[in-house]
Amino acid sequence: MKQLDQERKKKKDEEKIQVEFESTNMSDIQEKDVENKTDDLVVKIKNAELVTFKCKDALVADKDNYSSEDDIEASPGYQFKNKSDRSENVKFFLKSGCIPDAAMIHAARKRRQQARELGHEHIPLDEQEDICNSRLVLKDDRNHSDDDSHERLNMSVDTNTLDKEKRRQAFINSQVPLIKLSDDGSQLEIEEWETQQIRKGVTGAQIVAVQQDSMFPYNSINLTCNQEPVVNSVISNTIPVAPPPPMIQPPDPTKCIPVSAEEILEKMRERLVNLREIHRRHELNFNTVIEDLAQSKIELKEGENREPELAQRYRYYQELRGYIIDFVECLNEKLPIIRSMESQWLELFGNRSRELRERRRQDTRDQADEITSAGRAQSFRRCPEDDARMKRATEREGRRARRRRARELAPIMERHMDGMSSDDEVTEQKNLLFRQAKEDIEKESREIFSDVEDDFSSLKGVLSKLEDWKKADPESYNEAYVPLCIPKIISPLVCLQLITWNPVMENVELERFKWFNSLILYAFDPNEIEEFLRCDPDVYLIPSVIEKVVLPKLTTIVEKIWDPMSTTQTLQLVKITSRFIKEYPNLNETSKQLEKLFNTILEQMRVAVENDVFIPIFHKQMDAKHPFFQRQFSMAIKLLRNLFSWQGLIGDMILKNIALGSLLNRYILTGLRAFPTADALVKAKMIMNMLPSAWLQGDMLDHLTMFAETIFKASKQLDQDNPDHDEAWEHSKSILKMIKHL
Repeated sequence: MKQLDQERKKKKDEEKIQVEFESTNMSDIQEKDVENKTDDLVVKIKNAELVTFKCKDALVADKDNYSSEDDIEASPGYQFKNKSDRSENVKFFLKSGCIPDAAMIHAARKRRQQARELGHEHIPLDEQEDICNSRLVLKDDRNHSDDDSHERLNMSVDTNTLDKEKRRQAFINSQVPLIKLSDDGSQLEIEEWETQQIRKGVTGAQIVAVQQDSMFPYNSINLTCNQEPVVNSVISNTIPVAPPPPMIQPPDPTKCIPVSAEEILEKMRERLVNLREIHRRHELNFNTVIEDLAQSKIELKEGENREPELAQRYRYYQELRGYIIDFVECLNEKLPIIRSMESQWLELFGNRSRELRERRRQDTRDQADEITSAGRAQSFRRCPEDDARMKRATEREGRRARRRRARELAPIMERHMDGMSSDDEVTEQKNLLFRQAKEDIEKESREIFSDVEDDFSSLKGVLSKLEDWKKADPESYNEAYVPLCIPKIISPLVCLQLITWNPVMENVELERFKWFNSLILYAFDPNEIEEFLRCDPDVYLIPSVIEKVVLPKLTTIVEKIWDPMSTTQTLQLVKITSRFIKEYPNLNETSKQLEKLFNTILEQMRVAVENDVFIPIFHKQMDAKHPFFQRQFSMAIKLLRNLFSWQGLIGDMILKNIALGSLLNRYILTGLRAFPTADALVKAKMIMNMLPSAWLQGDMLDHLTMFAETIFKASKQLDQDNPDHDEAWEHSKSILKMIKHL
C-alpha cells in the first residue's frame, strides 16, 4: 500500500507539470530558464545556479532525467569509472539531497536526447529492478483504478475547468509513450503505432489551446526575474509553434482627421441619391416586366383567336410545298428532253446555213480557178474534179437564172447589181427532207408534256399557283424571293415554246407566243395604280425572262444560223436586237447576256470579212468586162452595207475598225482602183451614201483618208469636155466636198 501511494503521488506530480511555449524564438529555448512547479517541489534552473530538492522528490527527478555518457564525462568535478557508477552516483546525489550543477543536468538531457535519436527506448540494467517494480505497480494500479475512483470524489463545480483538464490529460497521454516490455516485442510495436495515430489525430492548434488552458490555473505562480520556461523535449520536437495573433493598434487621436457634420450629411445625401436611382431603375424594370407580361397575354389571346387561320395557312403551305416538289421532279424528268429537242432544231438549221455558206465559197473558188485557167490558155486532161466543177457550175448558173426571172416578174423592179442577191436556193429533195425533220421536231415538242397535268405542263397553271400565293400572303411571297425565282422556274416551259423560234429567217414577234401573254397577265389587278406598280417586284418579270431565257437562245441562233452576207437575216437580227434594248431597261451595258450576244455578232462579222470577201486582181482592161469581178465587188459592197446597219447598236470605234479599216481599205479600195474612172466614181458615190449619217456629222474620219486619196486621184483623170464624164465629175465633187467638210 505504501508503494501504491507513492506511485499515485508521482502520477499526480507528472500531471501538474507546467508547459509553456515561447512564440518568439524556439531555437533559443534550450538556453532559457526553466521553472517547474508542483505542489511540493519548485525547481529553478539558471545557468549554474543551484536548486534545492527534497529527499522524497529526488527519486522522481532521477526517473525523468537521463544523461549521455559523453556529457557526464565532460562535466567537470564528476568522474565515474563506468555506467553503473555514474547512475549510482546520480541516484546518490539525488537521494541524499545534494544539489547538482548545470553541467550535470545538461549532460543528463543530452544523454536522453541521444538515446531517443538512436531509438534505444530502454532503461539501464541497474534500474531493471525498479522498472519491474514500477511495472507491477502500474499494473496493480490499473487493476485497482475502479476502487480508487470510488474512494476519491471530485467536488468541483466548474465544468469548464474539468473539460480543460481532460483535454490536457489527453494531450499528455499522447505525448508520453508507455514503455512496456514483452518477450516477442509485438506489444511494443502495437503501442507505438497507437501513440502515432493519436498524435496524428491531435492538431497543432488543439495542442496550443490545451497548453493555454493548462496554464490558466497557474497564472498566480511567481516566476523568478529573467527566468523563462523550458519546453519538454518531446513536445518541442513534435508540436509546431502557433503564430502570434495579429496586433491591432488603437487609432492615434492626434493623427485622426476630424469629420464635420456637413461632410457626414453630404455623404448621406449622396447615398440617398444612389439608392433613389437604384430604386428608379428597379421600378423601370418592374414596369417593363409588367408591360411584357401584358403584351404576352395579348399575343397569347391573339394566337388563340388566329389558331383556325394559322391552321388553314399551314395546310395551304403544306399543299404548296408538295406541289413545288412534284413540279421540280417533273421538270427534272422533262428538261433533258426539251434540251435535246432544242439542240436538234438548232442543228437542223445550222447545218443548212453552213451548207449554203460552204457552197457560196466553193462557187467563188471554182470561178476564180476558171478565170485563172482561161487566162493561161492551157488545156488540161479532164479528171473527176473537173466533172464535179462543171456540175456545180451548171447548178450555179441555173440558180442565178431563176433568181433573175423572179426579179423580172416582180411588180417593182429595183436597180440590181450582180452579187447583191443571196444564193439560198436548195434542191427540192433537200427542202423536203428539211421540212420533214422540222415537222418531226415540232410534233415531238408538243408531245413532251402529253402525260402531265395542266397544272404542271402549262405556264398558265404554274403561274396561277404562284399568283394564289401572292394574294394569300404577300409578305412570305416576297421573303421567299419568288419574283427572282420565277424566270428560273418557268424557263423550261418558255424554252419549249421557243424551240421553233427563228428570228433571223422568220418575222415572228414574241408577243404572239402564249407564254408572253401569260406573263403579261400575271398578278394583274384592274384596280392597281402606278405607285403600286413601282413597288411591285413582278413588274420586271418579262424583262427578266427576256434576259435570262430569250437572249441565250438568240445568241445560239446567231452563232449557228445567222449569215452576215444575208441582208434579210441581218436586218431581222438588227430589228429584234434594237427592239429588246429599247423596250427592256435591264438590257444595258451591265447585262452579261447582252454583252455575250454582241461578242458573238462581232465574231461572225470578222469571220465573214476574212472568208466571204474575195476580189481578184486582173489586168485593168479585163476587169470591167468580166462579170465575176463585178459580182465579187458587189458582194463586198453588200457586206459593207450589212455592217453599217449595226451602227447605233455596236460601238462606233469597233464597227469602224471592222467595216472601214478591214473591209473598205483592204478589199473594196483595191477593186475600186481596177474599175474605169467614171465607173469607179459612181461606185464611190454609192459607198458614200452607205455611210451612217452620224459618222458624217463629226470630225474627220481617219479610216476615210485612203478613200479620199483614191477619189482625188480618180477626179484628176476625168475629161471635163467629155459629156459621159459629167455624172462622174459631179459625184467626185460631192464626195470631196463631204470629206473635206469632215
